[in-house]
Amino acid sequence: MREDAAGGEVVVVRLGRPEALCAVTLDSLTELADDIAQAARPGVRGVVLAGGDRAFCAGADLSLLDTALAGDPRPALDPIMDVLPAIVVGLRDLPVPSVAALEGPAVGVGMSLAMAADMRVAGRSASLIPGYLRVGGSPDGGFSTFAARSLGSARALSTLIRNRRLAADELAGLGLVEDVVDDGAAVDAAVALLATLPPVAPLALRHARRLMETAWALPLEDQLDRERAAITELWGSADYREGVAAFLEKRPPRYTGT
Repeated sequence: MREDAAGGEVVVVRLGRPEALCAVTLDSLTELADDIAQAARPGVRGVVLAGGDRAFCAGADLSLLDTALAGDPRPALDPIMDVLPAIVVGLRDLPVPSVAALEGPAVGVGMSLAMAADMRVAGRSASLIPGYLRVGGSPDGGFSTFAARSLGSARALSTLIRNRRLAADELAGLGLVEDVVDDGAAVDAAVALLATLPPVAPLALRHARRLMETAWALPLEDQLDRERAAITELWGSADYREGVAAFLEKRPPRYTGT
């Protein structure tokens, strides 16, 4: 737990196993899912997703996968594929903004997790690397969705096939990271970024994420219908009334998520 400059609490959730460059296992993913589920409590204004000092996440632990692949891999790999979507959905359903703090490489599923956060900040040596096709695998953890939306489907596929490393400065140029900072400063920068954000109503944030997720694929008329449905639902919320009242009264809003 950290306290930001505005006095609110920021939860820093870290991927486990920093000694192994945060390469994921079933146990570390299960722990991460639990941490994310417990992250947003009353008084929390944001969540930072971080890895270790040398790497955000080196992807899956291939030594364990190699053992699983020696026989029938499904008993070992199916549980991983069950928990991974729960992590991604958990991040996308947080009632507060999230920022991934990137130090070193984020490979494969690490890239997916970084892209699942609302925003990202990066140390100068940070990078995103697909990794999947190099070992004969295909994307998971929402990679195909996040990469296609952020890069465009053609560039995303090219990046995947070429296994191209996207360095911090290029990520900034593409608008995929908010700030590039000195190595070792990404978590502090993520906490500081959250301190600059205005209060966000949880229901409105969830609707905004879902609208952004469909905007690129749906016809305009369908997206207009989704926008109308979202704002109509929010009209009946206590937070919408509070937000309007706070604006008119020139005071900070006090959102409750209802």
